[in-house]
Amino acid sequence: MRECVEGKTLLSHADSMFSLLDEFFKLTMEEKQQYDLSKKGSYFGYKGKGKEVMDDRGNVDHNEMYNISKDDILAISDPLPAPFIIVSNRPLLQSYMQSNHLVLTTLFSSLSTSLGLPLDTFSNLHRFDIPSGCHTRFIQVHPYPDLLQQTLGEHTDFGSLSILFNRLGGLQVQLPDSHNWVYVRPVAGSAIVNLGDAMVKFSAGILRSNLHRVVSPPGEQAGMMRHSLVYFCRPEHEAILKRVKGGLVDAEGRDNGEEGVSSREWLERRHLARKIGVGAVGFQQPGDLAKGKGTEGNRTAWMAKMA
Repeated sequence: MRECVEGKTLLSHADSMFSLLDEFFKLTMEEKQQYDLSKKGSYFGYKGKGKEVMDDRGNVDHNEMYNISKDDILAISDPLPAPFIIVSNRPLLQSYMQSNHLVLTTLFSSLSTSLGLPLDTFSNLHRFDIPSGCHTRFIQVHPYPDLLQQTLGEHTDFGSLSILFNRLGGLQVQLPDSHNWVYVRPVAGSAIVNLGDAMVKFSAGILRSNLHRVVSPPGEQAGMMRHSLVYFCRPEHEAILKRVKGGLVDAEGRDNGEEGVSSREWLERRHLARKIGVGAVGFQQPGDLAKGKGTEGNRTAWMAKMA
């Protein structure tokens, strides 16, 4: 990323975001909990440890998170309550989100070209100034002594593309056509890019969203506080999650269980299913996690045949 202007800009903004992230998590628990908006049905705001499940048995996660809506920062949605440290840094947050969008536009163009589609096919579904579920996420995980302690359960990302910065290890991906998990090592000057469920839908299954999870960092890192910074890019709210037309999608695409739901509906269903204490739409008993399944279901069926 250091070899182009857009990459250098994003790296610089990410450094500033890590400083803001540190300041946010220094707030008292009482203050942070004032911005837990889950009972209002909002995906944004603060989420404390143990407020979501990691698996269908009901084991809870170990992450603190704070989600900052792109639409809120751009003032194209109703304003959300936020602590002063966030409100006073809205210009910085907007610059960070814009720098992500520039990089993502390049990636979307590359994916369109690779699939034989018009250059702007995917970028037209992710216009920056149109309401969507795009957001920045701050993550904090306290140290755990057990190397195999899982802190975030296996899942696929809900949206289109995610740009992730880690300063410590702990992220693992499941290798294609395998049961094996491997660490993804953080590399200075680089970002990790995940492809999410929406791109699987748009490409009729040609592209695949990878299963990933987070465990305690390896080695001496296991005793350190783990911070992560993510920008999740999601399709415009009214975009329908179905195959696009043309190119390899017409020639080689396959049935991917197309539901024809909007991006807004897809995201609401997926994120609520893991939440505790939000009523019938959330997790209440074993088996409920199926309500929030994404495209990993197709992979799970394939893996069952291999077992």
